[in-house]
Amino acid sequence: MIIKTNKNSLLFSLRLLGLYLLLLVPYSHAETVSDDALSNEQIFSALDSGAIGDIATIDQYLAQLKNSITIDNLQDYLRLQRAICWNSFDIEKREKISEAIEFANLKLTSDIVASSPITVTDLKLCRAFMYQMAGDVDLAIKEYDQVIAESYLLESPRLIADSRSLRGALYSFQGNFAQALEDLITAQNLYESLNLEHWALYNLSDLATSYRRFGDPQTAIKYYKKLIDKFMSTNDTDSANGMKTEIGFALEELGEDEAALAMHLESYLYWKKSIGIKGSAHTAINVAGALIKLGRIKEAGQYLKDAEQFIDPSLGASYSFMRLYQAQVAVEQGQFDTSLAFLDAAKQAFIHIKNARGLELLYQIESDIYANQQDWQQAFNALKSYIANHKQLDNTQQTTRTTEMRTRFNTEQIERENQQLIELQKIKENELYILKQNKYLQMLVIILGCIIMVILSIFTYKQSQKSKLLSILALTDHLTQLPNRRYTYSKGDGYFKSKDSNEQPLSLILFDADHFKKVNDQYGHDIGDKVLIALANISNGLMRKQDLVGRVGGEEFLVILPGTTAEQALNIAQRLVTTIESGGFEDIYPNFKLTISAGVATYIADKDFNMLLKRADKALYQAKSAGRNCAILSTENAR
Repeated sequence: MIIKTNKNSLLFSLRLLGLYLLLLVPYSHAETVSDDALSNEQIFSALDSGAIGDIATIDQYLAQLKNSITIDNLQDYLRLQRAICWNSFDIEKREKISEAIEFANLKLTSDIVASSPITVTDLKLCRAFMYQMAGDVDLAIKEYDQVIAESYLLESPRLIADSRSLRGALYSFQGNFAQALEDLITAQNLYESLNLEHWALYNLSDLATSYRRFGDPQTAIKYYKKLIDKFMSTNDTDSANGMKTEIGFALEELGEDEAALAMHLESYLYWKKSIGIKGSAHTAINVAGALIKLGRIKEAGQYLKDAEQFIDPSLGASYSFMRLYQAQVAVEQGQFDTSLAFLDAAKQAFIHIKNARGLELLYQIESDIYANQQDWQQAFNALKSYIANHKQLDNTQQTTRTTEMRTRFNTEQIERENQQLIELQKIKENELYILKQNKYLQMLVIILGCIIMVILSIFTYKQSQKSKLLSILALTDHLTQLPNRRYTYSKGDGYFKSKDSNEQPLSLILFDADHFKKVNDQYGHDIGDKVLIALANISNGLMRKQDLVGRVGGEEFLVILPGTTAEQALNIAQRLVTTIESGGFEDIYPNFKLTISAGVATYIADKDFNMLLKRADKALYQAKSAGRNCAILSTENAR
């Protein structure tokens, strides 16, 4: 008896060749670079472009770089450290992943490396990817977030593209399609603008997979077929075969199970022939999943048995689905206790890698097993977990659809912003080239730099005029990534108007940085921007899920606290003041200190949101007058 499930449930795709093979392949399967003697610059360019053909060639070229580059040539030395982190460690071996993390940690403590922000950020990105390969996705996401923020500060289009592409692929695997689409579309535009065709193809495969998981397998298949043609035209058969696996997943979602099985078998046989049975273990799991859907349980069990020799818990995606499919096979063989043991192992793996889609299928199967055993309480509990998980996925799906629409409409704005980043990068590269060619032309470079800055100023002014109408519609503050003034006030007005219907209190905290002008004057606007970002992160981190923190002025922030009394709001404001005074800015500038002043107001009988906001503003003024670094609760009656 085959336990019935939703026809799309089995397809929560392992993305075995997405987050595993496809992230491995770029440095090991691409167009082969000529073995003729290459200069160091040519090798670096080949590594950056992903154009080196195999691991042996990579090792050969890295050896050449290590033998020819010394610390006296600082720029090449720094580039070498980045190349070593990305290319020297076999991510198929867990111990090598650990070595890569240790290498990155060691280099990041070096004063020489610290002198190059680009090198520091790229090594952090390498380390984040290794965290992901080690299965620590929480740490990977945290590092990706930091790298993306730093990449924008560095105005590096390549780092922005790489970091958002990797984070987008991981978000897609976890089911966070809203963020995945934004990341992958931005990365795709940048790769294409930078003429990095190799990486644009791999990012496009992640984008296609996101559409498949999002529920649009037809669009995904069109992308995959185009990718296969492109990979085959460059003799990149490994990547082309990876796309066949993805088409197999998409066909399963369309209910074309026989065609899907054929694709999975083709992929499995390819890897088995090219890299052996160990290398084909991941695709053997895909074959087993398709066979189970077709009721061919005995065959599925054999494929799973072959895969089990090589798949351990460190390979979270593959391991989770292998155990899930083994549980289904055990059910069909009447081994319910064994099936529950497999499900428990799969559940731990799914939770660890935060795969909500896999958990949904697991709970459904678990409920059916307990029902077959007539353990109705356990069956009910499993069903409750399934419903809760399904509801969460539905909410995520709705958010994704909204984000996809917004992202499509913002394509022109994304392209314009990315083009500006690329133009700035080209200007920096040209300046560096001139300095290297002739040190005696420094004065000329300065003059050219001034001319360029004037041109950029004119260009920026004209662009700002053209984008003014679009900027008015933007909902997010570009610097802090918090809701902007327009959106924050709009949400506040909405909360105010709905308070009568839900009979919940409503409070506001209006705060700003004390003497912030001195920060900009003394440390510069770059430090000032980083301080604002830190303020945004600290304040946002102290709030609850239902609270909203927005940037409503230069250094002024508004916190909207629905369902919060005056006493609770004042406590929150005082905790915010204390937290910011205690530090958290050491990574911005040594011994840097900052305080804030806050005004708190709670709805009493205010006629509208603006009146409540004015009372919070007056309380903020009182806090300033009281010596700053404090929070004052408005005791003024609304009039």
